[in-house]
Amino acid sequence: MLVTNPRRINHEQLRILAKNAKGNIDKLYLHWTGCAYGQVFDAYHINIDEHGEIYLTCNTLRDLKEHTWKRNSRAIGITLCCAKGAVLNYHWQPVYAGYPPTELQVEQMAIVIAILCRELELEISFTTVKTHAEVALLDGYGPGQDDPEMRWDLLRLSGLPETRVLRPGGELLRKKALAYSERLLSAQLLKQPEEEQQMKLLAA
Repeated sequence: MLVTNPRRINHEQLRILAKNAKGNIDKLYLHWTGCAYGQVFDAYHINIDEHGEIYLTCNTLRDLKEHTWKRNSRAIGITLCCAKGAVLNYHWQPVYAGYPPTELQVEQMAIVIAILCRELELEISFTTVKTHAEVALLDGYGPGQDDPEMRWDLLRLSGLPETRVLRPGGELLRKKALAYSERLLSAQLLKQPEEEQQMKLLAA
């Protein structure tokens, strides 16, 4: 169902939401809506729009949503608002009808994964973070498996800004998320001396 006037959030708000859900979430599932930019849906916890805007469509990240068949409990659904009219050609390559995943969307999804996994204390790996295409292939409704409800969300993505070559979407997003997670860790370590100094001043 479409959401009117969804709540837009920033990275710090996302971090707090994730911290409050720690211990209740084991998996992240990555999707696209299959609709136009600017259309936000409540089947997912987090929608990411064309220019990287993050929209929250739940009260807490522990809310049960219907984003991934038989895999919704203890899971967060994250989606890109895009891919209306997209099809797979006979080489299993995506062909877009004017609403491809944007570079900003892909980068923002990787940042969201990094923040969530850091606060939820989940590793960034195939075990914990999968695209809907990867899940569908595991569960028998992916490309080439002759299921009328076939799903292939994020099967392949452009490697921008490094390259335009299409890569397996899950591998690309996990790689980018790991890089962002390392940056988050570096930033946290840089802040620690300053925080320790503040604590000493307060204790004096």
